[in-house]
Order: sequence, then C-alpha cells, then structure tokens
Amino acid sequence: MSELILVPLTDNPAAGAQPLAWSLALWGEANPWFSAEDWYTFYTKAADVSSSSYDQWMLDGVDQEQIYIAYRAGEVVGAIALVDFDDLEDFRHLKPWVAAFIVDPARRGSGVGSAMLEALEARARAFAIPTLYLWTEDKKDFYLKRGYHLVAHRKYPEISIDVMSKAL
Repeated sequence: MSELILVPLTDNPAAGAQPLAWSLALWGEANPWFSAEDWYTFYTKAADVSSSSYDQWMLDGVDQEQIYIAYRAGEVVGAIALVDFDDLEDFRHLKPWVAAFIVDPARRGSGVGSAMLEALEARARAFAIPTLYLWTEDKKDFYLKRGYHLVAHRKYPEISIDVMSKAL
C-alpha cells in the first residue's frame, strides 16, 4: 500500500470537494449543531490563503482552521482538520481539536483513517502541540485503540458525545 500524505487545502482547494461531499452525506443536516452552510463556510475559509496559515500553529491563536486533504496513490481518500476552537461551550478552554475527520466511504476499515490520524498527530508534534482533543458521537473505541483517553461523556438534547484527548 502506498504512503498516505496530508496536503493543506490551500494547496489545491478543488480537492476539498469530494471530502466535503462525504461530510455532507454523513453529517450534513443529521447533526443538529452544523448545517450544510456551516460545512461550506468551514471549507471555504480553510481554503483561503489569506485567512489560513498551514506553516505554523500558534498555541495562543484564535480561529485557526487547517483542513488537510489525505492522498494515497494520488487519490483523495479523506480529510482531517486541526482547529483551535470548539463549538461546545463547556470545553472551549481545551485546544486544539481534531475535527471534520472523514474517510472515503469505500476505504473505511482499510487503515486509511488510522494513517490520517497518525499523520495529523505528527504534524501537531511538529507544531509543538502538547495535547490534541476531539469529540465523537460513535467512534470512541476507534480513538481508544489509538491512544486517546476519555475526558468526558456528555448528553445533550440532540446528541451524546465523548470528549477525548491524547498527549503528544
């Protein structure tokens, strides 16, 4: 199997179209916290060179959004983001967050997601980020197997989530 690489969305904004479509199909309007418009706005902002920097991470930064497109053998196989904010008021003091993590539906279960997460963690280490956070509705076991720890479980009227972290 060929090596997986992560490429900043700013390097090829058009490459975000497929992961955005997968995200909308999987989460779209199903997640009551994010609309389809929110997804388009997120991808558009992260693709804008003037508003997104991918060569550094400021630990005290504000509104940093980096979406990386995952390629294997020249094909887009997913996307994963690093952001310094979270939409959960209770957890805004924690950062940065792994977000918008999506794998090509045809490649799920093949190791692509694990490789993407490892690649993002390597990038975070290069940025001297000490800890990553994320929340998931239904993939807690996936993250536990990859060294993440449960920070909190929260039940909201709309969904239940597990907030997790990993020391890098």
